[in-house]
Amino acid sequence: EVIFYEQKTFWSFGKYMVRSKKGIESYVNFLAIAYSCVQLLPFKQERYAHLKEESSQVKKQLIGMAIQQEVFFYTFVLSIENRIKSLAILKAYEQWVEEKHNF
Repeated sequence: EVIFYEQKTFWSFGKYMVRSKKGIESYVNFLAIAYSCVQLLPFKQERYAHLKEESSQVKKQLIGMAIQQEVFFYTFVLSIENRIKSLAILKAYEQWVEEKHNF
């Protein structure tokens, strides 16, 4: 009962609707896995140990913020890496063109 209450109340799944049996089963399985991961994370990773005694709502909020930060920084770094690679390719091309004209 607690898992369903918390998912509907704190995880904003109260208005989520599925219409097929397979959809309902997938939804329930997904929620159970996500909920379990959030509940177990403070016991498995030291950096989240301070969340052991926190409510599910606080855990979900803080872990959600951490995920958003990770995604943002990953996207940002990937963008920078792509620009660096592009600049390196352009520089190599310019050097190649310059060497061709010098011969």
